[in-house]
Amino acid sequence: MQTLKEKTGLFWFGALLILVIAGIAYLPLVGRLGYLNDDWYLMYDMQVKGADFFHEIFGIDRPGRALAMIPLFSLFGFDPLWYHLSAFLFRVFGGIFVFWTMRMLWGGRRNLFALVTGLLFTVYPGFLSMPNAIDYQSHILGLFLATLSVALTVKSTLTLDTKKKLLLVAGSILTGWGYLSQMEYFIGIEVFRFSAIVVLMWRAQNETFRQKAIHIVRESLPFLLVAAGFLVWRLFFFESERRATDVGLQVSQILTDPLIALWWLNYLIQDFFTVTLVAWHLPVYQLAFAMRLKDMVAAIAWASLAVAAILIGIRWMGEKESDTESDLRSGMMRETLFVSLLSMAGGLIPVILVNRHVTLPDYSRYTLIASIGAVMLLALLIEGIARHGTRTTVMGVLVAVAVMTHYGNTIRYVDETEATRNFWWQAAWRAPKIEEGVTLIAMYPNSPLSEDYFIWGPANLIYYPEEQSGNPVVVKIPAAVLNGDTVTQITTNGGVETPLRRGNYLERDFGNVLVMVQSSPNSCVRFINGAAPELNSFDDGRIVMVAPYSNLDAVVTDGDMPLVPETVFGEEPERGWCYYYQQADLARQRGEWEMIPDLLDEALEMGYYPNDPLEWIPFMQAYAVQGDVDEIRKMTKLVILDRYLRLQVCNNMKYLAGNETLSAEVNEYIQDKICE
Repeated sequence: MQTLKEKTGLFWFGALLILVIAGIAYLPLVGRLGYLNDDWYLMYDMQVKGADFFHEIFGIDRPGRALAMIPLFSLFGFDPLWYHLSAFLFRVFGGIFVFWTMRMLWGGRRNLFALVTGLLFTVYPGFLSMPNAIDYQSHILGLFLATLSVALTVKSTLTLDTKKKLLLVAGSILTGWGYLSQMEYFIGIEVFRFSAIVVLMWRAQNETFRQKAIHIVRESLPFLLVAAGFLVWRLFFFESERRATDVGLQVSQILTDPLIALWWLNYLIQDFFTVTLVAWHLPVYQLAFAMRLKDMVAAIAWASLAVAAILIGIRWMGEKESDTESDLRSGMMRETLFVSLLSMAGGLIPVILVNRHVTLPDYSRYTLIASIGAVMLLALLIEGIARHGTRTTVMGVLVAVAVMTHYGNTIRYVDETEATRNFWWQAAWRAPKIEEGVTLIAMYPNSPLSEDYFIWGPANLIYYPEEQSGNPVVVKIPAAVLNGDTVTQITTNGGVETPLRRGNYLERDFGNVLVMVQSSPNSCVRFINGAAPELNSFDDGRIVMVAPYSNLDAVVTDGDMPLVPETVFGEEPERGWCYYYQQADLARQRGEWEMIPDLLDEALEMGYYPNDPLEWIPFMQAYAVQGDVDEIRKMTKLVILDRYLRLQVCNNMKYLAGNETLSAEVNEYIQDKICE
């Protein structure tokens, strides 16, 4: 038998091991992460309205999120690092509470099982939104509160002292309402809660089936307040303005179309396999194996460190574990399967009922609750391996897979952070101001733009950060995602759209657009002049179609470079070639042709050269205005590398000739040597 001291020591050792391995999985690159996805509009709203505006943002579907985000924003402000660290701690404590719950359910007889369950839950590779820490703060906080609520339930069930039991029950109910206030689809964890109660009550010796059932009902009754209280409020008092979170609307579909139930069953079966098996091989294949060599080496090093930590932990716990742990009884196996399978079903069914589905990596958040049951199943399989060496190897492989997945996932988001920051620093170098009302069309390199606020969020933080007093927030520079519909709207002068979303009002005028594009991470941002677009063969076809409609006059050339908040966009990058290109392009728009050769001389003297030959054009045009045919001839060899580039140079030099007075010699060279 283990003494209380030994049990306590094992718990704290296990908790420390979870913390260490989670730190290895999540923290190596945390300082390089910035705003991502929905973070942009959230933080812009905080800039112009302040923390109370969270009530307006989340009031349409999850008003409880404001109660969490207001104090967090008051503490952390605009610095993304603190949100990443708080999300990490919430995630770790969630794993520790799962570890605690497993230990309480099976006492000291299954230390290894409890540790593996808590650890694999914490570093579960099927959840890939940890780097999106500001927007997903509520998800991770909700998960922390949910696991705490269940742990308090189990503790109360095992407690005989009435006063302590009442306090634990009250804490469980309050934290239960807390997690539901953040994410209503987390309600599936109630299945985990009640299955744990069933397991504990069913163990009673010398009781009939009826007596056990009565005890289960009696013990469960107080905790029905969690789900019942929330559902009463959600269904009868709160009116969701968002269809995806309107429970009644979604569930009612089955009454009008019974075939939907078959699709739901199909999704449930698929998602069972996704959370248990696919999560451990697809993300690592997509994210880790696609890394650059230097990143792969770093990922392997971190994974090796994590494996070393788990091996040391297993060896230490192996000396302390109970003699009965190695002999898994069939009763424990049945209990584990019962809790595991029900927990997975409970975590997935609420997601499926609102027409959502687990797909990796895009909708990995829907694995969160079901992952508890999934890792229990894995831990059970590991526990059942007879040979100690094989068991240790399997655990090491799973931990390594998780660490490499999270490292690769973080690299992806680091690259996206750096690409976005670099794009907008270049925009600030190029445009002292952008006119209010123009609709931005942008394309970042290697960074997906699925929502318009990925563009207008950073743009307005730089150019229109002033506080606003009225509601809703008026987005001074709107934007649109460049998809097929947007292309049609722009090319047919589709008029004005006025969307209002989460307290943000936009007037998108498709007859007044400004196109900005960066073809690759090594090229410079180009502000497209619709009268003479400068395009290369790497540009997306949709950019080519809308480029002639870009209104460069929306860039206000008067004034100095705007203030770029370093907390949001990081420190100003090195003023390399792209800085000089942006300054030259700005000088070209201003008509300050005499400045451009000096900028080129300075850039070349410092060893800066373009990666995109298209970026020589402003300098060629400056030499053309100055009548320097020799310099044009030298540069022509650099830019006319293929037929497409030759056409671009020809068109732009002809445009220049139509708007500036060029010498006869320059005009002749353009016609005979460039446009031949």
